Amino acid sequence: MRRKNMLALGLSFVLGVGASSTLAYALPLEQEESLQTGTLEEKNVEETASNTETVTEEDAKKDSKKESSAVEEMEASDKEKEEAEEGSSFATEDLGGTDRAAEETLTTLSRSRRALADTPRYASEEEEKEDRRNRILSVTTAFEIPDIAARDHMKVIRDRALKVKAISLSLSDKGENPQPLSIQPNRIVEKKRNGQWDVYSLDYYTPGVYRYKYILEIEKNSPLYLMTGDKNYGETMQVSSVFINSSFAYNVDNQSRFLEFDSVLEGDSSRGRKYLFKSREFTVEAQKVISKVYLKSSFDIHNVHVGDLMKRVTLTLDKIVLPDGTEQRPGIEPYAMNAYKEFPNNLNQFQMFLISHKMEDGTLGDISDISESKAFTVGRYQIKYLFRPNYKVENYRFLTMGTDDDYGNGTEFYVNNELYTNTPVVPEYALTPSTKLTSPKFDVKEKTKYSNNSSGNSGSSGGSGGSSSGSGGSGGSSGGGSGSFKVSTSFTGQVLGVDRSLSGGQWMQDEKGWWYKRPDGSYPKNSWGYEAYNGKSYWYYFLDSGYMATGWVEVNGSKYYLFPNSDGWKGRMLTGWQWIDGNCYYLDPQGQNEGALYRNSTTPDGFTVDLEGRWIVNGAVQKK
Repeated sequence: MRRKNMLALGLSFVLGVGASSTLAYALPLEQEESLQTGTLEEKNVEETASNTETVTEEDAKKDSKKESSAVEEMEASDKEKEEAEEGSSFATEDLGGTDRAAEETLTTLSRSRRALADTPRYASEEEEKEDRRNRILSVTTAFEIPDIAARDHMKVIRDRALKVKAISLSLSDKGENPQPLSIQPNRIVEKKRNGQWDVYSLDYYTPGVYRYKYILEIEKNSPLYLMTGDKNYGETMQVSSVFINSSFAYNVDNQSRFLEFDSVLEGDSSRGRKYLFKSREFTVEAQKVISKVYLKSSFDIHNVHVGDLMKRVTLTLDKIVLPDGTEQRPGIEPYAMNAYKEFPNNLNQFQMFLISHKMEDGTLGDISDISESKAFTVGRYQIKYLFRPNYKVENYRFLTMGTDDDYGNGTEFYVNNELYTNTPVVPEYALTPSTKLTSPKFDVKEKTKYSNNSSGNSGSSGGSGGSSSGSGGSGGSSGGGSGSFKVSTSFTGQVLGVDRSLSGGQWMQDEKGWWYKRPDGSYPKNSWGYEAYNGKSYWYYFLDSGYMATGWVEVNGSKYYLFPNSDGWKGRMLTGWQWIDGNCYYLDPQGQNEGALYRNSTTPDGFTVDLEGRWIVNGAVQKK
């Protein structure tokens, strides 16, 4: 019976193919079934004739088993025949020919089965159109916050959100609604080691080759899908593309915004689909560590008085020192700059940022409104600068805490040759770590006025002429002249606790130079002193050796010129415009920076001087 059922099922499949198939297969199948039935009947007649006893229920069961066994034997015989036919066919194909005899031995049943198995299925036009409608050709994304190109010892940025702006489908040139697509904000950072990519776990970059990986998701129940190159679409293998279509911070780019398909992380599921994309590799270059930074400031914290304006501060880089002691001077692009950039056209200018502290008498400086037009009041202050290396100069960086740097005290910063404290430099979300410099505390006091007396504590900072005095003559003490004089106090605080009036003592000279002997036998050194005589007063500077300085001298970051010739006032500090060695310089004639050289700025009368203080016109140094 099972044989009959199988034949009937095969016949129904064949009939379903078409009318022409019925003519080819119906009659042979009926003849085959008839032959099989006749054989069974003859076998049953022979068994019945040889058995003269009444058929019992048990005999009937035995006959049924025999009939079943016979059918199974016939099926086994057919199966062996089909296997033999297939073996013959394979052997013939291996030889490159056709075995005609083996082909003729194929039964009509095996032929029909093979024909049904090889029948191809083609998608309908509507199904193909729907499939094409859901293919994603490209995805356009953009950073929600601009990315920052990686630098040596910069903080590793893993959380950088990307927003899907538009998608392009194969049947539409227009951007479709990107709502079903998103990109996980936490990207994977990998670094290449020995030619292999490993997940990078440190929180700061070190020199090497890197890449990012992003996970793109398509939400649940969306019919859209990415082409991953595993299917032929027409004549080519296609892969969906993903673009990061936005610029980097500071317009400093790298290859990481170009993405390529990596792998399928998750197919259809209750959560949707996930795909992994990798960026192109990019390189982080090594940078040299700056050990010390020397800056020149236009603001002298030791020469501030009530009424002085809180004007902007100019910081110019004098030099940097590397750990091995190598010194570097600034080029066209400075190594360091103002991180706040309050004055974009001049990145070495800083808005004054002050901290106020109580003085001994309880006075507190008023800094509620800092502006260039506001004047200092009595109080105790500190000034701060936010400072960073220039990211356009890629070769240098500060020592960074929290990395593999041997930090110690960090990079040291000197302003006007005075050490400022700096906030520890740590990796930042920026091209290069910056630092906050803080000055020592300084006091702002009222200007003091003196009147002439017999001790000679009077005088006025004067011009470049004058009569002979002890400094240029026999070395006698300077006498107190007649009249009332206003004494400049611009150097208040430089030699605290020391009487800087050169009176009551005596100028002395030996083979090394001039020095001043006080009545008690002591002498000034590393300090300024002023001498008043016949209505004139001049400042002098004494070196660590105690000898009077001449020529250019640098004190607390400011530069001064002390007259070098013996004209009766040798060693006096010059002020105003002065021609010196063929160049014209401007030395502050009064105020908190009296005598200090103007550099890289504009003078009060509107002339321009360069970094060395020389008068320039259209960039050209003017000569005498």
